[in-house]
Amino acid sequence: MARRFAACLLPTIAIGGAWLRIEAPHMLGETLAVATLALVPALLQRWRLRVPALVGAAGGALWLSFGSQPWEILPFRDEHVLEPILESLSLGVGDYYGVVLPFDPLRHPEMQSVLLLAIFGFVALVALLIASERPFSAAAVTIGAIGWPATLLDAGAVSLGAVALAAVLWIFLVLRVRTVGAVAVGALASVLLIAGAAWVSTVTSFTQQAAIEWEKWDFRGLPAKALGVRFVWEANYDGISFPPTKTDVLEIEGPVRAEYWRASTLDLFTADRWLEELFPRLIADGDRAVPLDRLAPRRARNRRNWVEQRVTVKALVDDRVVAAGTPVALDGPSLGTVFYLSGGVLGARHSLGAGTRYHVWSYVPNPSPAELAAAPARYPDETRRFLKVWGRSSPPFGALGREARLAALLADPQYAAFGAYRPLYAAARRITAETQSPYAAVLAIESFFRRTGGFRYDEQPSRPLDLPPLVHFVTVSKAGYCQHYAGAMAVMLRLLGIPSRVAVGFTSGTFSGGVWKVTDHDAHAWVEAWFPGHGWVPFDPTPGRGTFAGIYSYASENAQAVAALGRGDLARSAAKRDGALARGVDHTTSGALDGSQKPSLLGLALLLAMLWALLVGIGKNVVRRARYLTHDPRRVATASRRELEAFLQDQGIAIPPSTTLQSLQHTIHEELGLDGRSFTATAARARFGPPADTEQGARTTRRELRALLRRVRSELSLWARFRGFVSLRSFRNGWQE
Repeated sequence: MARRFAACLLPTIAIGGAWLRIEAPHMLGETLAVATLALVPALLQRWRLRVPALVGAAGGALWLSFGSQPWEILPFRDEHVLEPILESLSLGVGDYYGVVLPFDPLRHPEMQSVLLLAIFGFVALVALLIASERPFSAAAVTIGAIGWPATLLDAGAVSLGAVALAAVLWIFLVLRVRTVGAVAVGALASVLLIAGAAWVSTVTSFTQQAAIEWEKWDFRGLPAKALGVRFVWEANYDGISFPPTKTDVLEIEGPVRAEYWRASTLDLFTADRWLEELFPRLIADGDRAVPLDRLAPRRARNRRNWVEQRVTVKALVDDRVVAAGTPVALDGPSLGTVFYLSGGVLGARHSLGAGTRYHVWSYVPNPSPAELAAAPARYPDETRRFLKVWGRSSPPFGALGREARLAALLADPQYAAFGAYRPLYAAARRITAETQSPYAAVLAIESFFRRTGGFRYDEQPSRPLDLPPLVHFVTVSKAGYCQHYAGAMAVMLRLLGIPSRVAVGFTSGTFSGGVWKVTDHDAHAWVEAWFPGHGWVPFDPTPGRGTFAGIYSYASENAQAVAALGRGDLARSAAKRDGALARGVDHTTSGALDGSQKPSLLGLALLLAMLWALLVGIGKNVVRRARYLTHDPRRVATASRRELEAFLQDQGIAIPPSTTLQSLQHTIHEELGLDGRSFTATAARARFGPPADTEQGARTTRRELRALLRRVRSELSLWARFRGFVSLRSFRNGWQE
């Protein structure tokens, strides 16, 4: 055992060190624990002890890697555990080719889980091969275990190759050399060989290009370098341009309805543009409920109104935590410290790089047009800052004397910057002259930009010379992009006394395979208006940029609902919404299994293994019985002999093809301690005796065989009998007559 442990020592250190290079900071305690667990089975003497030890060690490694208790992955108890483990493995392997290395194990737990499991698997395999005296196989696995992480990180390739060579030579040195002097000579030769190989690797004059560029291997077949896309969320009216090639920035699972994914809100309008004005409400870890302000409606606290999202960051480099609507709960330990900001905006201390994942639940309002039309114009004090333009607060919608008070503010020379937006207020009054509710006013302005106002989408619009950008956009150019549309509509709503703000983030993207794929071309800005009882409700005035599932807006993806809004038929729109939701619920519930219905993967594997065992055992019995389907008693005697030989072979007893009845009798005595003379004597008479005695001899031979097999089985353990039942050793020499 000491020799096996010594042979495993250096390969274990080399494998662990190779994998630890690609993480920072190093989690030495967990790495040492899984490596120790991997070595334990190989230190045992017999395989009957190694197998259960390996199973127990694997359970411990899963616990250390994924936090799953070993008893949670037992058959028929693994429904809620094994599937997340497999998903984490898949995600973690992919992240090694999309995340900048070395990675932070606290921010990328899936990658850390893969790392620990890889160390355990490779060390366990190398140790078991060493224990089985298979140094060449152990050396090959060691090279692969060290080589895979070497393909992920460019630095230190030569030193890592030297370590791999040392580990391989160490295996042969410890297992093959028996004297102390030979060990010393072998160690010196190994050192010289390793040093020479490392020196040759650093010499560049031999070749300009490697014959096999193993450092660039990518087992996914995808580029190893991840792109990074950054966005400036605050308003800019000087023009935008998207790159010709789309880049995936987010993947979002969960919702089946099209939603907008919000990164931040622009609450402050000053200096002729929209800016962030966010206040920290809490600084804590990313694994808690999100504190809601007084503007969040009561229904936002009802879990039945929450939308669940599982977000994977692809190429987006941003400190904002993107989510639909208003986030209400977050499960993102990989985010680290999170700033819970005003308005439901979430920000991480550090930018979220590729591969970051988090789970978020949001309140996404989905009212009917009739419900919004019935919402009263009652605004709490907290909405006042959402009525300000250039620092001046507009009187609320429906307030007595509102128009006169606002007209006085716009005409006051002390507020010239505010007064420059008099044309926008005039346009807003004209558009909403016949409206009676805040919702009707919002809908009229949204329709003005999307349908009736003669506007067009332009990413490089003309720049104003003597007017504020948004005033020029509405009154002169009527051409702009989403920031123009959202910014102008929000200003007009504030001037009308309706609390509003600009939301920034992404449109829904493309739905494929149950996942919303969001690209940099989906970056967008839209409007959120506040309604009592509903909270912040999104509207989108930009024509041709995106649609969402809500049927209360002209940006709805439901063409029938949009047509009903155009006719002013709010009741018909609500009916369309209810029917669509009913169909959506039926679709989602019929196409998915809830947690209680998910099959046990280990249980299924166990059932398949049992079925395979039955098929093997029954199949062997059928083959052996088929040999007796003859009227020739000599062949019956031969079939009895073959059945006994096959039984012994399945128990791991070597029976050469040239075995005679005498040698078979000797084998039974030596291996099992039983007397087989009675069987071999009757088999010899039936096979080689006179014809008159062969028929009776064949019957006697079968009877003696059954008696002998009963005695043999009584000497075997239940496990040995089962192992023989499913063994295929007796088929290795093919069909024997």
